[in-house]
Amino acid sequence: MRITLMLVLLSSVALAFGQNYSGIGINLFPNVSHRRLVAFDPDAQNQVDSLEAYEVSRPSYAGGLVLSYRGKKAGVQVGLNYSQTGYRGIRRAIPFNDPQAANFSEQAYAFRSQQLEVPFSIFFYQALSDKDDFFFSLGSGLSYNLSNQDITTRYAGDSSEREVKTAAGDFRRVNYAFQTSMGWEHRFNDKWVMSVAPTFRLWLGGLYRDESLNRNLYQAGLRLTFRFEREIIYLEND
Repeated sequence: MRITLMLVLLSSVALAFGQNYSGIGINLFPNVSHRRLVAFDPDAQNQVDSLEAYEVSRPSYAGGLVLSYRGKKAGVQVGLNYSQTGYRGIRRAIPFNDPQAANFSEQAYAFRSQQLEVPFSIFFYQALSDKDDFFFSLGSGLSYNLSNQDITTRYAGDSSEREVKTAAGDFRRVNYAFQTSMGWEHRFNDKWVMSVAPTFRLWLGGLYRDESLNRNLYQAGLRLTFRFEREIIYLEND
């Protein structure tokens, strides 16, 4: 319900500023992803401290299609993206009692989640020149969890071996996000537009449906968008 109300609000505000262009394009979002630990059990503090020291960010990416509607001062964008996100652990020695210790000396763990995302945002524009605008955006989004993998890489000197397994757990299938960005948009001509924007996105639901120790994924990166636009012509009644 909250998502529907936000969509209506975004569309209404954009239309209030005057809708002059509609467009379609592609967007790429290389980013650094990580997780925020959420503990509901006060006795889990030792585990939280251990995970905070062990788990770190990892390089991730997202990309897909974007639809846009904009006027002079505001606009709306809705996308459909494929995303790979997650986090990873630091490289460390394999315990001596681990069966893998006979062949490898170190290992590193990574968690990878593959998502189908529908982000949507309202954009506020400030003209810098005839072809350049500064913008700020606020928005939300939905995601559908396609799959989750545990990836373990083991090392022996200069060689390594990678093992990928389906992650165990009752994962949340549908999630929702808060996202914001600010950046620069350049119009090459009447039809082609490019924008570059540092972007932050936080998924508000935990990875798991119901866990005493959960994780909220987040992403920070640079979103690059290329759009083909056409001007919307309004016919006047005589």
